[in-house]
Amino acid sequence: MMNSVYSKNIFLAVALVASVCCVGAWNTASARPETVTPSGATANPAQALETALASGQTPPFVYNRERPDPFFPFLTQEIMKAEAKAKAELTGTQKFEPAQLTLVAIVSSKRGLLAMVQDSSGVGYVLRKGTKIGETGEVIQISQDKVIIEQVKNVTGERTSRKIEMILSKEGEK
Repeated sequence: MMNSVYSKNIFLAVALVASVCCVGAWNTASARPETVTPSGATANPAQALETALASGQTPPFVYNRERPDPFFPFLTQEIMKAEAKAKAELTGTQKFEPAQLTLVAIVSSKRGLLAMVQDSSGVGYVLRKGTKIGETGEVIQISQDKVIIEQVKNVTGERTSRKIEMILSKEGEK
């Protein structure tokens, strides 16, 4: 019984000495100073990288400013707030795209031609030249049998224009 307690104490003493030695060796290995030359890295990043690789050191981080910053948000908060405000303020025909409206009638008045359209629930709207339809559409012309709407869309920064015609169907046609 005494022998087993003695052997346990010897084992613990050896383990303690070994761990202290390992910790001491680890601290001296990690305490070596690193040589970093910031002036050389900023002057010529390619040369600093080659020098670091040739000497066996870990290469310093060098950011290539020709590429966009990957951590910069695509949409800033101001743009997102402006888009949300614009969508919240849509009224009347701006809530609908031209394909969601049906041309019901074209009427002549003292001011010119007016067009009447209907949405899917049967609510009617009056269109004049310059009336906004959808988020990016505008009535540019009203003739005796059709309404021409121009949509301007921004797709990845490009402005594309497209004209849509709403043709008045004659009585009895579908």
